[in-house]
Amino acid sequence: MSAKRDYYDVLGVTKTSSDYEVKQQYRKLALKFHPDRNQYSDAEEHFKEISEAYAVISNPDKKQVYDQYGHAGVNGRYSNADIFQGAQRGGGFDSNDAWGWRNKGGALYFLGKYDEAITCYDQSLKIDPNNPVVWNNKGLALYFLGKYDEAITSYDQAIKIDPSDADAWNNKGNSLNSLGKYDEAITSYDQAIKIDPSDADAWNNKGNSLNSLGNHDEAKKCYDRSRELGYDC
Repeated sequence: MSAKRDYYDVLGVTKTSSDYEVKQQYRKLALKFHPDRNQYSDAEEHFKEISEAYAVISNPDKKQVYDQYGHAGVNGRYSNADIFQGAQRGGGFDSNDAWGWRNKGGALYFLGKYDEAITCYDQSLKIDPNNPVVWNNKGLALYFLGKYDEAITSYDQAIKIDPSDADAWNNKGNSLNSLGKYDEAITSYDQAIKIDPSDADAWNNKGNSLNSLGNHDEAKKCYDRSRELGYDC
């Protein structure tokens, strides 16, 4: 990629997209292009581009600068490390601030520093152990380290706190699928779909598990539904 693409185009969102829409689109693309899951030669480059775009657009201050000046404004004001690590600079937040530890963990997660991200999530959970988002984020970091059983434990904690968390159910399904526990994975995906029938990722992931079980006709129905909902394979 020679010239930088517009960050909104990278994520497939607009300036008026909600924080939730931006987050969902980032998660979808990050999972698709993460080098641990996508073996194409340009996957890592795409993943970095997606992570950089999200790091800017999801931060209100950086987003404001970008909206006004474009790449020139962001590159002129922030170093590349600062774009990703603005939340993790030493002394940047109160060590007793659960939100600060969560943000620092998120910044490290974007950089692929999953062990360090988990350490930050653990600090956040010591302060606020009932935050399902942090448990879910910790699970994602563990997932990308290949620690699927531990990831499931984190997702279970998130679900225990908030049983209506479709993301946690979907992510738990991904870890179960990676362990070859396809029937259990499908059960988790079904829970995610029950909570959010428009979750294209869950439909697609359920199709993957069904395919692994040899249920190709049912898998096709799930893939078709995921594409109807906008899943970009």
